Amino acid sequence: MNDIQAQIVARGEEILKRMESQSKASIFSKDFWYGSIMEWSMKNEKFKTNMFRFVDVLPSLNSGDEVARHLKEYFSEDGGALPPVFNVGLGLGSLAPGLMAGAIRKNVTAMAKMFITGESPDEALPVLKKARKNKMTFTVDILGEATLSEKEAQDYSGKCMELINWLAKDSEKWDEVPQIDRDHEGALPKVNVSVKMTALYSQIKDLAWDETKKALKDRLRPIFRAGMEKGLFVNLDMEQYSVKHLTLEVFTELINEPEFKNYKFFGIVIQAYLRDSFEDVKSLTDFAQKRGTPFWIRLVKGAYWDYETIEAEQRGWPVPVYTNKAESDANYEVCAKYLLENIKTIRPAFASHNVRTLAACMIYAEKLNIPKEALEFQMLYGMAEPIKKTIVDMGYRMREYAPVGELIPGMAYLVRRLLENTSNESWLRGKFADGKTTAELLKDPAQGLVPTSPIIPKKANKFYNEPLLDFAVKADREKMIKAIADVKASLPIQVPSLINGKEIRTNNIFDRVNPSETTQIVAKVAMASTQEAEQAMQAAQTAFATWKNVPTEQRAALVDKLADIMSRDRFKLIATQVLEVGKPWAEADGDIGEAIDFCRYYAKHMREIAKPLRVGGVPGENSQYIYRARGVTAVIAPWNFPLAILAGMVTAAAVTGNTVVMKPAEQSMAVAWGLMKMIQEAGFPQGVINFLPGYGEEVGEYIVNHKFTTTIAFTGSKAVGLHIMNRASQVQPGQQHVKRCIIEMGGKNALIIDNDADLDEAVDGVLYSAFGFSGQKCSAASRVIVLDEVYDRFVDRLVESAKSIDILPAENPKAYMGPVVDKEAYDRILNTIADAEKTNKLLFKASVPGGGYFIPATIFGEVEGNAKLAQQEIFGPVVAVIRAKNMDQALEIANSTEYALTGGLFSRSPATIERVKNEFEVGNLYINRGITGAMVDRHPFGGFKMSGIGSKTGGPDYLKQYMEPQAVTENTLRRGFAPAEEI
Repeated sequence: MNDIQAQIVARGEEILKRMESQSKASIFSKDFWYGSIMEWSMKNEKFKTNMFRFVDVLPSLNSGDEVARHLKEYFSEDGGALPPVFNVGLGLGSLAPGLMAGAIRKNVTAMAKMFITGESPDEALPVLKKARKNKMTFTVDILGEATLSEKEAQDYSGKCMELINWLAKDSEKWDEVPQIDRDHEGALPKVNVSVKMTALYSQIKDLAWDETKKALKDRLRPIFRAGMEKGLFVNLDMEQYSVKHLTLEVFTELINEPEFKNYKFFGIVIQAYLRDSFEDVKSLTDFAQKRGTPFWIRLVKGAYWDYETIEAEQRGWPVPVYTNKAESDANYEVCAKYLLENIKTIRPAFASHNVRTLAACMIYAEKLNIPKEALEFQMLYGMAEPIKKTIVDMGYRMREYAPVGELIPGMAYLVRRLLENTSNESWLRGKFADGKTTAELLKDPAQGLVPTSPIIPKKANKFYNEPLLDFAVKADREKMIKAIADVKASLPIQVPSLINGKEIRTNNIFDRVNPSETTQIVAKVAMASTQEAEQAMQAAQTAFATWKNVPTEQRAALVDKLADIMSRDRFKLIATQVLEVGKPWAEADGDIGEAIDFCRYYAKHMREIAKPLRVGGVPGENSQYIYRARGVTAVIAPWNFPLAILAGMVTAAAVTGNTVVMKPAEQSMAVAWGLMKMIQEAGFPQGVINFLPGYGEEVGEYIVNHKFTTTIAFTGSKAVGLHIMNRASQVQPGQQHVKRCIIEMGGKNALIIDNDADLDEAVDGVLYSAFGFSGQKCSAASRVIVLDEVYDRFVDRLVESAKSIDILPAENPKAYMGPVVDKEAYDRILNTIADAEKTNKLLFKASVPGGGYFIPATIFGEVEGNAKLAQQEIFGPVVAVIRAKNMDQALEIANSTEYALTGGLFSRSPATIERVKNEFEVGNLYINRGITGAMVDRHPFGGFKMSGIGSKTGGPDYLKQYMEPQAVTENTLRRGFAPAEEI
């Protein structure tokens, strides 16, 4: 151990010795019930998970019966009894949930108050003053609900200003406490407030980077100004990684404005568990040097570790945090040392409960001859009291992070703190619960450290979804802007037929306009007639004779190559969708990602099912189960997922050995033509896939009726789907097979909001499910069934959130909603809204821009479950909100339509979740998330009843629909003997 490490260990031992001299030092409060619950949580991972989920839902339960019910659902063990730990300190002779409900609510509320200083500034003030008497100062943070609307953003801003004014005025009467109110350079502000950037603006979008930054700076400026004018410290908190780069840019640009440039009591947080945090520290230090006035960095470990790792894995992105706790600890010390070396340029505050970390900061400072008064340590209110008292007694400045806010929105904060207390790698747990030795607790975290990779290793033979673009990356935003400009410059796109490898142009030209700007022609489509349709059918029939015999591996390789080309041309493909069908950037990117996924998933799956399956297994007989291609497949695709659905149906048919005639929707011919050109580039033989742009009533009808057609893959409306099934049942002269229909139709999809739902998640999930891509998804939420108890609060927040979204041309990166697809949809939906207004309560109808087919986001309330508005598919941004008295009625309403495609539930009741899983009649059921955005393999997609027939796209059964199973049995017994493997 080198000299400095020995000194750090010695200082750590000194701190621990001082702590142990305090009576009954504990990680937990002296509250016996709380301590018992936390200790139980650390012994039982399942109990811990359920406990924190129960704590999260508790504030929304409005009766003792509801508390008792949730207690039983989360914790009942054998025989229905609750764990005995719940009786600790309650003074009850019975463990009956009904008797415990009130006491447990009281105890959990008390638990929350251990971490939250008060529900309002005036309630928190005595707590803050009491801490000052103990030589501890504070930074106050306002807790709140997730900001889903501009009204909620304004409310948060108002609370910040109220807090600043309240504390500034009261602090004028406070006596100075030199240990906390002064540093080595002089007086420090007595009042320190922390602000969350995301709470100030509800429409933060990576895509609209500059516009978002401007809005955030406009919102922060009055708060920074008030803080500066009143001589307060204003700190900008760091939140999840997705807004880290935005937060840093907003902060540095704002405090570099002339008005703020010379004020040194601004601060920002850096999270040491982020892999790029040291680079951020260096960058901020360079910036501070150029600014000329120091500002502060609060160095923390980070509080969103689970979220960041799970989010990265789900998205297929590099993990932004260190996955080994020791790496975070080691990086913290590296960052701390660098900050101390540059203390004249930038001022650090060290936030940690880890004694090793605190000791290292102290020793590094002493080695640099930095006075003790220059150091500030920060810890969370309600945690690690023995450590805090020790630091104070040693003469250092101690600041508590002190949340203020209502109990319900404060629960998320509380649960994070409880997780931190009980984490397996928590230093506090190691010291106070697990009894680790001093040597273990004070070990140099860099010793023997093996760095981990941010790239999640991929398992062999496992399918992985194509990662979506991260528009927080500047290069991706710039590529997207360039791609849109390039595609615009190439308009109008000339779209011919392509049959047997040859382009065919007719004189029947269809002009496809940009739905965001109807004066702009995106494509000129040479529409095919029945003559071209016949040529396509003949070409496909001829090609089938050879294509069906092409080895599976070769067919799959071509589909994989097609996916590679899509990935290469991603930005161009997105831009084409933005202009032709009006998809906002992220929606279009999702469609490209899904198209790539379909290709790769079907190629992989075909390789698996192509291997003959041995069945039976008796001596002297070899029976194999194999799949054979059916023949010519007619693919009739919709416009709303113009690449994904088309590519999925085409590649499923082709990879299974069938040939294809594809008839895309009239509204998305340019996107489809792009797919056809990529198919050519990938190397598919002529005639295997034929491109037939034309009107459904003409060429679509022709290929459905054709004698060569063996399979019809269709996605679209119920009316057309049923018509296709009817026509497919008619046997044509020369037809030698029964036509198979794989048909997805529509949906009248419902989301149920339970009494105990997390409304932050529910409102956000409903908003996107209803208004993403202007509601033009078969999976979109058009009904929201809300239980009576939360109906009014939910509706208020939903309406305010809808008021806050931007309806703009799709190429504008700010657009939450773009236009609907064409004039027919525009007229139909507006007429539907006008008709619904006559008999339903209109809660909200947005204003829209001109120049395109823009439909207002529209919400109706108090809609009857059997009303026309609640029964008929609209395929637009129109939502019916329905009140239900209980879950029985909610499910009855949800199941009352002829459709069964998607549905959802927001609930925190385990019993309700299980019930809805069993009783909600939908093909895709989503719990506690939005109901759109199905992903290949993870959410195989498709419904039943009038929502369609056939198995689910992107699922394990889908490809088999394009093939015929065949059983081949060979008698291997010859003259009384058989091969050894057959006996």
